[in-house]
Amino acid sequence: NIFPNTIEDQQALKAAIRTNEKDATAHYLLGTWYFARAKTEEAIGEWQKARELNPQIPVLEASLGLALLHVKRDFAGALHVFAEGIRNDPSNVVNYSGSVSAMAVMGKPAAERAKTLERYPDLDRMPTSLVYELALNRAEEGNYKGAIDLFPNRFFGSEEGGTNVRQVWVEVKLRQAIGLARTGHCEEALATAKTLGSPVPGLAFTQDGLKPLLDSTRTNYLVGETLSTCGQKEEADRRYRLSAQATDTSDAVWAWASAKKLGSYDPALWRERLSSALSQAESNALTSANQGWWAYLVGVLQMALGNEVQGKASLRESLLLPDNRMSYHLSRLAMEGATPR
Repeated sequence: NIFPNTIEDQQALKAAIRTNEKDATAHYLLGTWYFARAKTEEAIGEWQKARELNPQIPVLEASLGLALLHVKRDFAGALHVFAEGIRNDPSNVVNYSGSVSAMAVMGKPAAERAKTLERYPDLDRMPTSLVYELALNRAEEGNYKGAIDLFPNRFFGSEEGGTNVRQVWVEVKLRQAIGLARTGHCEEALATAKTLGSPVPGLAFTQDGLKPLLDSTRTNYLVGETLSTCGQKEEADRRYRLSAQATDTSDAVWAWASAKKLGSYDPALWRERLSSALSQAESNALTSANQGWWAYLVGVLQMALGNEVQGKASLRESLLLPDNRMSYHLSRLAMEGATPR
């Protein structure tokens, strides 16, 4: 175990630094010792010294960046350190995921986030979590082909942070359908919406397991939006009716948005439902292991109830918690105004 964890370790590291003030590794390890004890200021001080002496120490920038991002909430400082980390320790996943979190909280555009992820030294061997992030960021910037091109000839494990490849695939195709509809390319948009769940040769994961995602409340609403934009009112209303029937807390915003599209909308009833869903989501955000997901839901529910400032604060919080069920992507969309309110 090379990481220091005892008082003796701390004394030995301090002695090493007294002997040689320029011992970068001793500064780095002493910083790690402090950070494990929640002494963040001392840790950052030691890590900054180590960085001045030898920025090539593996994991150094990743550790410092995370401390600046999560504990100090110094987003610009964290982004600067992660960018150095990408140069000095280019295959460390944390430098990329940390950069994307900092950029999202700072409101930097999807194209810039995608460019950072593309700096990974070997895109063919990129870890799954970063492939998902790159696909979603490319889709967010409107580069649908670039997102779709990431899927062939790649092995996807069963799950990364509550997210599996089918969710990301359907999401990319949904964003494509919506983007095409909004830019007046209705023929392509309707074809994309219609074939969301179609098997694609060479992509084994499209052969099965897509149905629950295609039938979800959110998918029904978003496909409804695509159809409606392209003048297919009857089929759009059928989708909205399906979506409006959902009762699950995590579906409340989409069910409400669908109900608003239909003739029988009752504002008082839905306000009560949204408030009840918000209480449930706030409680889950405190107790669930999937904190990032619930913080996202709290944010979109607050926005639906008209609390824009609180909502955005919750979404930013979600971006600083571990990514779960595409919570980073969904929070970014909501912050950019793409979620019903």
